[in-house]
Amino acid sequence: MTQEQREARLRQNVPFEIVLVRHAEPDWEGEKGDPGLTELGRVQAARAAAQLRPHSIHAIYCSPLRRARETAQALATTQQLTPQITDDFEEIRVPALRNLTQSEVDSYFAAAARRTLQDRWAGFPGGESYRDFHRRVTSAIDSTLALYGVHSRVNEEFTVWNAPQRGQTLRIAVVGHGGTNSVILAHLLGVMPVPWEWLRFETILAAISVVVLRGISDDGHIWSLQRFGWRED
Repeated sequence: MTQEQREARLRQNVPFEIVLVRHAEPDWEGEKGDPGLTELGRVQAARAAAQLRPHSIHAIYCSPLRRARETAQALATTQQLTPQITDDFEEIRVPALRNLTQSEVDSYFAAAARRTLQDRWAGFPGGESYRDFHRRVTSAIDSTLALYGVHSRVNEEFTVWNAPQRGQTLRIAVVGHGGTNSVILAHLLGVMPVPWEWLRFETILAAISVVVLRGISDDGHIWSLQRFGWRED
């Protein structure tokens, strides 16, 4: 057996896997506030579903926003599942954007980018603070994992995770947004939060990222980033 084969076998022998999917292209011009997908977005969602078809997914969780729900439904159809809506997987809440056109949204974010670094902890003007956003998203993923017996704990100075031993990998998908998925990744990987998480773990629309639990020792597991921002066009 080659080293590559041995490493591949280790990657397959994991108790838990999370597939993070960013929603496909939303139709901001067609519908303000809570847009669904564009025609291209529906194609992107279908392609993501096809990419994941060979992998058995136990459950699909998604943001309540329409662009995420429609993307999740494409995945769910191929997996013969019903998406489970989790309100706290919603993108950072910015009520001021609900009635703006795409050009107005672009101008809003361009102005927001000129804020000081410390000011960014307050979130986008008129919206949810970054700390509140981070707290609800991390609480939501921790609560979701707890349903499967996956919990974190501190061992010495390190955070490790407990998970039940399984004969095969249990895989769930989370369909969210650039912000929510970035916060989830940073949280699981033990990266200290910053209020520009979207840029630190930036993915394109309908991109797929994968993290798995790998045994670090007899004391527990750590999350390992196996794939980031994957999309086949």
